[in-house]
Amino acid sequence: MRKNELPEQVRVPAQVAETPGALPGCCARHGRNSARSVDFALQSRAEPQGSRAMSANPLGVAGRLGERAQKVRITRVRDWPLCTTCARQRTAGLVLANALFWGGVVLIAGALAARLITGVQSPALGAALLGGFFAAIVSVVPFVLGSLPRITGARTSEDGSEVVLTAPHPAFVTALRTADDHSA
Repeated sequence: MRKNELPEQVRVPAQVAETPGALPGCCARHGRNSARSVDFALQSRAEPQGSRAMSANPLGVAGRLGERAQKVRITRVRDWPLCTTCARQRTAGLVLANALFWGGVVLIAGALAARLITGVQSPALGAALLGGFFAAIVSVVPFVLGSLPRITGARTSEDGSEVVLTAPHPAFVTALRTADDHSA
């Protein structure tokens, strides 16, 4: 790789990501100054080997889950910088996810309570029940959009030794390289 060429992916050693204050003070996605820092965990992706058809029974599923648990590595990222845009996106995603989920639960409970109290079957109660169920299911979308791995563009390598950033901002890459040069 050439000195001035910025890569599509940048790999940060897990030891650097796990050390408080070791990451640059700018957002990895936008390159702006950090408005706040967050701690979160990244999991490696590990797929158990073997045929899924042979493990369809509960014991086979438990075996595959156990095998996956042994292979998964977790990197605990400390003090990851978020700019105001990323922090706002995270907050908005989590607030919307909570509003949809709990609003859906309240709508379901209200529809069931109204049905029990009135004793009358009504298309409106059915619509409220269906709407509440739909809102609770749809709440997954803003939750995922507000998740830190999605916002930061970070994931962990298969062996858990590195944090892989997809398309980081050039300012973040430069600050990371500068910090790496100073520590060497």
